[in-house]
Amino acid sequence: MKSADSVDIKAFIDARKVSPYQWLVLVLCFLIVMMDGLDTAVMGFVAPVVMHDWSVSRTAFGPVMSAAMVGLAIGALAAGPIADRIGRKKVLIASVLCFGFFSLICAFAETPLQLVALRFLTGLGLGAAMPNSTTLLSEYVPSRNRSLRFITSPVADA
Repeated sequence: MKSADSVDIKAFIDARKVSPYQWLVLVLCFLIVMMDGLDTAVMGFVAPVVMHDWSVSRTAFGPVMSAAMVGLAIGALAAGPIADRIGRKKVLIASVLCFGFFSLICAFAETPLQLVALRFLTGLGLGAAMPNSTTLLSEYVPSRNRSLRFITSPVADA
């Protein structure tokens, strides 16, 4: 039962046009998801050069390539319950700081083992960021705009 002073946030969001703040959330969430793909793609381009410079075989470099994926899986599984407890925005900010920091630090790795550890930590952040960014975005966007029609859908008159 709702009191006279309560506000139904979902109905409030659904009844209005998409605001500049909601567009900002969309853009930021898009950039987070894009960084996940970029991280994976960049590692594919950099790997042959790093293997050559470190004189490491493809087999020995396998753990480096898979470390981020293992971290991503663990981060994705752990992030939901943590976000439910402390909030999506806090978890999302922490995960972006985590993957941003460890992605940068990867450039200073001097051994394959260091790079495995750093790629794993990068993956933890990426794994936590992906589901939280998409969930946060779905909470901020009106129901009628949650599909690809987000940009072009007209606002329904209430």
